[in-house]
Amino acid sequence: MIIKKSEKDERREKIIDVAFRLFVDKKIESVTMGEIAKEAGIGRATLFRYFPGKLELVIAVNTKEWKEYFDELDQKRPMSSVGDIPAIGRLIFTLDSFIEMYQTHKALLRYNDNFNHYVSHSGRKDLQMDEFNQALFSANTRFHMMYEKAKEDKTFKTDMAEEEFMRVTVHTMMTACAYYAGGFIWGSKENEDYTPELIQLKEMILAYVKA
Repeated sequence: MIIKKSEKDERREKIIDVAFRLFVDKKIESVTMGEIAKEAGIGRATLFRYFPGKLELVIAVNTKEWKEYFDELDQKRPMSSVGDIPAIGRLIFTLDSFIEMYQTHKALLRYNDNFNHYVSHSGRKDLQMDEFNQALFSANTRFHMMYEKAKEDKTFKTDMAEEEFMRVTVHTMMTACAYYAGGFIWGSKENEDYTPELIQLKEMILAYVKA
């Protein structure tokens, strides 16, 4: 059964899509709520009925974009398949997925990098991150299952804490992809494809975890 979106849901989605485009093009810090309302074809009062502040909208944008990406990834490789392959195979798939993000989802990588900086400097202590954290549940669960699988099949080393392992492997790969997507690499040229360099980084990570 197809559930038709309400007018309210469609308007909220349009606001988020417009905000995402503006945030990527101009950076979060420089975009005003007035600009977003104008681009979305609504009044400022209407915008604030959906999102009481810019920070709430920023979080909603990141939540929606990551959820859509992980839903797409889940269709390619369901969570139920994690145990079907060696842990190293899952890690390779994860690293490759970030390279694919660099190739096909540069906007999300650029936005996420800006998002982390903006949120960490917001000064707000009451961040409503529950929905965002839920959107990342799929990824975090997969990573944990992969690490536990490696303890059994010994296809990559697990002689460090899980959080540390993720930082020096998966998170390092994602950070590099985000920086390449944003052009924040020394000597980089605009519109050049740096996939070969990211593949080299992937191979360095794999050599490290197998050592």
